[in-house]
Amino acid sequence: MDSTNDANAAPASPQAQSKGIDIRDALFILSARSNGGGENLVANPKSITDEMKEMGQTIDIADQMEFAKPNAFKCECANPNALQDVEEDKVDDGKHEAMRQERAERCEAIHATLQSLNVSELMGALFVAQEERVATYKLYDQGLSTILSSGNITTYPTLCAKVTATFSVLSDTINAVKTSLVETHKRNDIGRTIRQLQQYEGEKLNLTAACHLEKLRLRNEEVGLSFDGSDEASARLLKEGIQSLEEKISSNIESINEVLEELRCIAAEELE
Repeated sequence: MDSTNDANAAPASPQAQSKGIDIRDALFILSARSNGGGENLVANPKSITDEMKEMGQTIDIADQMEFAKPNAFKCECANPNALQDVEEDKVDDGKHEAMRQERAERCEAIHATLQSLNVSELMGALFVAQEERVATYKLYDQGLSTILSSGNITTYPTLCAKVTATFSVLSDTINAVKTSLVETHKRNDIGRTIRQLQQYEGEKLNLTAACHLEKLRLRNEEVGLSFDGSDEASARLLKEGIQSLEEKISSNIESINEVLEELRCIAAEELE
């Protein structure tokens, strides 16, 4: 499970509490989750293993978005060591080791539960987990909408904790299904398709997190809390960026649906 809690989150600045959201607070909250297991938000993408990339577990936030870097803030209020500070604050080896152990035990328990299932039953378990994934994304987006309306950044760590913990369990379940199909039933064909699904889901999570951060930044622009003295032109650019991300998310969802349709066809064949 995700072990990051509210105590690890950066406190909202007084300015953010009274008028809007400080994007640096949002970046801290998101980046601080990089070692949490499951669908993580990663400030240093070089630390991502190939196995994690296959599992669709990571979000490369700082590397993807220019505004996440200190030199993107065009005023003295930016902390030039912000990302370094985040990395230092994230280091808690004891907690992370305990969390990794807990997740390993959970994966073993899931795998043991799935061992006795046939191919059709395993496919059913996958579809149930995928439906829960979709529902969790809705909660994630609805939570952001509430935060944008209220300007209360202090609720964002709780939202992140809830969705990342849920994503972690669901993704572990889907990977356990894949393992059982490949190792027990020798269905490498289904395993490859599920791996593709996980890769698309990883991309979706990256895009969703990026879109969230751009919306948080736009909120700052609209309430006059931007860090670079931006005007209507920069707000317009942010809106265009959000639209572009939303289009990419829509395209990504189409790809996910195509893979799911392929999996449904395989499941139907198993019932014949």
